[in-house]
Amino acid sequence: MGKKKTNKAFLSEYIQLDKDCCGKFGVSSGGVTEYINRLNNARFAPGRDDVLPRLVRYRNTRNKLVHEPSALRKSDDVTKADVRWVRFFNKSIKRKKDPISRYLRKARKYVRRRKLRRWLITLLILALIAGAGAAAYMFLL
Repeated sequence: MGKKKTNKAFLSEYIQLDKDCCGKFGVSSGGVTEYINRLNNARFAPGRDDVLPRLVRYRNTRNKLVHEPSALRKSDDVTKADVRWVRFFNKSIKRKKDPISRYLRKARKYVRRRKLRRWLITLLILALIAGAGAAAYMFLL
């Protein structure tokens, strides 16, 4: 594949990734930028350290290819491996196996556990109060 074909393939895959990110986050444009912003805020997202620098680099590469004259024909910034990675990452977003989706699943699970723990503690306290009240009532009789 020549430079121009590789760059066009990269742009095509990047545009599809951007559309899917827009759909995921409910924004009209800048889906990859939104993904990057959310990834910056989710410090403990699994795989964040691998994905974040690549997405930033690919966003910058896309901007260069689109906005600089003749960059599409002459740029050597994109390889076939980059095109494959963007395609793979897009598939992982669709399957909800990407870092943000995994982070949100963990966060929801944590919140559920916390709520369950609160309910159990509340029930335990109520049971202890009821037991103490029953014991006091029996003592008074």
